[in-house]
Amino acid sequence: MEGNFTDDRDQAVFLRHVEELRYGMDLAEEYNALLTIESEKPFARANTIWNLNIMAEARDRGFGVGTHCDFGFQSELMPVEQYAQFFAENKALVDALVGAENNLGCSGGGGVNDWAQAASMAGFKYLDGIVGMHYLSMPLENRPDSTWTDDYIRTVGYHDSAPVDLYQRIYPFGVANAQDFAADENPVIVVSPGALGILSGMTEGIGEVGYEQCHPECVLTNADVDALAAKIREIDLNRDRSRIAKVIVYIPANFYVPENEAVLRYFFEQTQILQEQGIITWATQKHVYEAYIAWNQ
Repeated sequence: MEGNFTDDRDQAVFLRHVEELRYGMDLAEEYNALLTIESEKPFARANTIWNLNIMAEARDRGFGVGTHCDFGFQSELMPVEQYAQFFAENKALVDALVGAENNLGCSGGGGVNDWAQAASMAGFKYLDGIVGMHYLSMPLENRPDSTWTDDYIRTVGYHDSAPVDLYQRIYPFGVANAQDFAADENPVIVVSPGALGILSGMTEGIGEVGYEQCHPECVLTNADVDALAAKIREIDLNRDRSRIAKVIVYIPANFYVPENEAVLRYFFEQTQILQEQGIITWATQKHVYEAYIAWNQ
């Protein structure tokens, strides 16, 4: 639920989002699938303003909940304690809806500041939604290559899935700071990436490539589901089985409408097959974090 949403000012917008989320949760439940809903300030506030706590409802139905941190990209360099306040403000709003014990992670927050230490100071245990703008905190030698300058990130690569190497991206890892995407011995937070991109762009390609190719007419089709299933099978054949591996598929709230029901059911049917075959296990973002911690103890 994005930072530019108007749910806290327009009840009709909020109720439409609630209807979409309930529609998605109803479908997911039929197939024993799990969703994670992450909220920025406007939607979080709206839960209180309009006296309808859909975030708590999602939690109570067994789905994942978390915070969306749609800030940092335009921020100037500042003390980490100051940047931590951005994370803390967003976290407090979602904590009030679902309880701090259920709100362990945030998506986003990348920029020139040390997002790892700042998010940790605010009380987060993991970060997902890792994209190109998270490279801005790193020296050039720790970025994918010399073309990943600040200017390139700000104009082209800011929303590319990161780390850019898929077989680095599918594994959670702990970091002590935001200087690189390498695991540290004494981490303060878990980086939990794994993004494959928007479901409606899978036919065009994984990550931001797919979205860029189909935008602005990203129509959801069975072919997208088939492309996703094929990519997951490919990853399963090549992944390191000594590590927790994770992939995320982004499905915007406005995709959960009756017009998309046939394709959404096909998506859940195909992922259910993958689960029955032992290729995937459905999990919330919090589940993945907890599995990673348990695996590495």
